[in-house]
Amino acid sequence: MAGHKHRDNRPPKIEIPITAMLDMSFQLLFFFILNYKPSMMEGQMDMALPAKLEAASKEKENPNPVPSDKPDDDIKLPADLTISIKAVRDGSPIHGTISQLSVRIRSGESIIPSIDALTDHLEKARDKAENKEDISIVGESALRWSEVVKVMDACRKAGFRAGFGAPPDLNVGQ
Repeated sequence: MAGHKHRDNRPPKIEIPITAMLDMSFQLLFFFILNYKPSMMEGQMDMALPAKLEAASKEKENPNPVPSDKPDDDIKLPADLTISIKAVRDGSPIHGTISQLSVRIRSGESIIPSIDALTDHLEKARDKAENKEDISIVGESALRWSEVVKVMDACRKAGFRAGFGAPPDLNVGQ
């Protein structure tokens, strides 16, 4: 049987055109990057820094500041209400969560049992406060940021703008 070629019975090899797929995926990626417009409020939180830090940043902006009669200890946040947050510090899975919430106002300090109770308490305390806009949050350094955000949300629901004080367990400025 001369002249007959042996035929291969194997199925044909399938080749995927990778170059065209890569080209199309990069074009789509480029299109979405160019057309992505994040909202202006995305990722922004309304808050105020502690007064000492504001004063320090103003000193950096103005190399020749006008001397002040007030010592640094007299510079305070304008808030009448201060929320103190203590954190769980036992190394367990709940390490860094809220162990105690308390609200200080000029008339005294109140222990608050939960975040929901905090919102109710702040709404009532707002009527007694002179400054009805600002509130100071002072949390321990071990506190998780997610817990601070929960407290900030409660403040916002009660109509306050949150500011921060230095963590009491770090002895900042002493």
